[in-house]
Amino acid sequence: MNTRAGALRYFARIKNGTTPASGDLSYWDGEISWATPDDLGRLDGGYISDTRRKVTDLAVSENNLNLVPAGTLIMSTRAPIGHMAIAANSLVFNQGCRALIPETETWARYLLYLLKSRVPEMNASANGTTFVELSRDDLASVRISLPALETQKRIAAFLDEKTAQIDALIAGKQALLDRLAEKRQAIITQAVTKGLNPKVAVKDSGTEWLGQIPAHWEALPLRRQADWVMTGRTPAAAAGDFFSDGEIPWFTPGDFDTLIMDRSAKSLTREAFEAGHAILYPANSILLVGIGATLGKVALAPMPCASNQQINAIVPGLNSDPLFLTYFLHAFRAEVRMSASGNTLPILNQDKTKNIIVTRPPHAEQVSIARHLEQEDNRILFVAKAIEKSLSLLSEHRAALITNAVTGQIEGLQ
Repeated sequence: MNTRAGALRYFARIKNGTTPASGDLSYWDGEISWATPDDLGRLDGGYISDTRRKVTDLAVSENNLNLVPAGTLIMSTRAPIGHMAIAANSLVFNQGCRALIPETETWARYLLYLLKSRVPEMNASANGTTFVELSRDDLASVRISLPALETQKRIAAFLDEKTAQIDALIAGKQALLDRLAEKRQAIITQAVTKGLNPKVAVKDSGTEWLGQIPAHWEALPLRRQADWVMTGRTPAAAAGDFFSDGEIPWFTPGDFDTLIMDRSAKSLTREAFEAGHAILYPANSILLVGIGATLGKVALAPMPCASNQQINAIVPGLNSDPLFLTYFLHAFRAEVRMSASGNTLPILNQDKTKNIIVTRPPHAEQVSIARHLEQEDNRILFVAKAIEKSLSLLSEHRAALITNAVTGQIEGLQ
């Protein structure tokens, strides 16, 4: 059979997903897998049989859930668009996914790879304000070309083998990254709680999660090591435009990607500070996220700067090395998060921040530890960046391989 071309709707039946009422216990904890974009993302491109949540037969019958057969392609069409897997058994799925039941001359594995190559195009077709979503009609209208069934099977088998090899390399490199992160965490934690002398005499810190510390160190609330703890502000739009041609970095939680800040997405003009619409922090202030998903994330700002109201700024005292304190707060982010108040939306306010227990070695030792950690950090991060670059290249190679295979650019597959 020759190549067939047309809208996706002619090659697969497309079904929508649903979520049963979450408060009805009779619908949940059954034996029928209920796929979500998160489930698809955990095994993107593979086969899905088990899911984090399952539903009952009653949920299927009373909510008109689409129970699709094994061999169906399940694809996320929102948050994000493009996670895919093949159903290994009959299952249902939520409204963040759509199911494509292949017709007789359509091979599901080939269709998966073909649609993978079209994810950028599908993202461009999506719409929405709160989140982008690829509608059923837009998905059904995606134009594709399918070769003969045997050719589809041959290409899919080739891609299964080659992508498995690439995925194994990616998994190995990711494991290396994970081990580097664990090693980095261990080095930092050891240094800020025990110092650099492995034979030093120790004592109990008086704080359970901190454990023992060198006998000549102290464990004190942050208020005794900081001159100030301040919270940032966001200038009101009605007060004027203080961001155009700004020169003072204005940080938000989204800027926290390194332990030492070197840039911000937005900057403020000096007029914002003169008019009292922002608070200027001195150089070497420690910025600590006090609310939201990244609560407890920390970074050192070596330059004078400002921040929004989600961030607390800690101005270290004369006997406190800013970099040492930054490393300490980074090492114990989990404990910092636990000190926040509130259940639905935990908040680390100024008082909570001031009460965080931190170690205080003699100042010269703080500086020595911080510089040692900076050297170790740079060495580990250099290796990590090299691995991340190779991961990016492997991902690009994987995507190019799929595109080349499904567009007939690899000899011997057609």
